[in-house]
Amino acid sequence: MNEAIKQHIQSIEKVKPIQLSPCERDTPMIYMDFGNMSTVWKQQAPSYRPDWVKPINSYPGLWARVSNDYFEFVKELALKLAPYFGASPSLESIKRISCNYAIATKSNEELHAYQTIPHFDNLNSNQIALVHYLCGGEFGGTGFYQHKSTGVKEVISANHDRYRDHLDIELSQGGYKEKQYISSHHPLFDRTHYIEAEFGRIVAFPSTRLHSACLAESQLSSDAILDGRLTITSFIIFDRRELPNV
Repeated sequence: MNEAIKQHIQSIEKVKPIQLSPCERDTPMIYMDFGNMSTVWKQQAPSYRPDWVKPINSYPGLWARVSNDYFEFVKELALKLAPYFGASPSLESIKRISCNYAIATKSNEELHAYQTIPHFDNLNSNQIALVHYLCGGEFGGTGFYQHKSTGVKEVISANHDRYRDHLDIELSQGGYKEKQYISSHHPLFDRTHYIEAEFGRIVAFPSTRLHSACLAESQLSSDAILDGRLTITSFIIFDRRELPNV
């Protein structure tokens, strides 16, 4: 582990998580700003170019693996974030961590219907998602949404079928036909919160929360990884989450 990475991990102690306001206590949205210290992770990204592949989910671009050092960074970050998400700040409470580089590449014309609306990552209420921006605000940030007809903001087992049934009907009836990345306005969803992209910023939120990258389509390309909408996406599964205690 080089000195820059060691310093970045040590910087976690100095960076205060900021809770987005207004924000629901049971579905917190947090961001932390690490600034130029994140350059070390951006510089590593081209090294993994042979590994850039289409992801198994609906992400509109390519994914690649990250270094083992980044997993160490996220593990330490998980301990810092745990109280904000109602989890125990101990290594024993962390059940799984997954991380990958991501670069958005698809044009509006290439999008399928579910890439033009907000999504949730899965139904596991013990999982949180992290987006680490290795690009600037010109690429757009992360929006959080509420489904208009059902009022759903967080998709859990109890409301999943109702939400999907309503959404499928709306899409089949032409509730939204335009192929474009979602922004602040959408016929089927209201955007409730927005976090601007900023280099070195990390956004954390429950994986059950409806969210979407709000992308500037004209800027997207995989030709130059360091000049594109480059992020690192991570998922942390805790053994249990309750109401936050901070």
